[in-house]
Amino acid sequence: MTTPVRMCAGCRGRADKPTLVRLVWDGAASVTVDTRQQLPGRGVYLHPNCVERALKTRALPRGLRRSLDAAAVRNVLASLPVG
Repeated sequence: MTTPVRMCAGCRGRADKPTLVRLVWDGAASVTVDTRQQLPGRGVYLHPNCVERALKTRALPRGLRRSLDAAAVRNVLASLPVG
């Protein structure tokens, strides 16, 4: 069985789904990290090191179809373990 492949919103490169971070709109006016990658709704996949590029190109708001505060997204992603 093959591993699903998703596109990174930052670099537009393709990678195996488990290596990417999924962000979803939580319905309460904020973005949350979907650690199990199973939450319902629209999600955006990112390499952990592509966050700034995705924010600069507005790929996150476009992918989630919401207005986002870049500082709030950075705070959410800062809680992730590096690596």
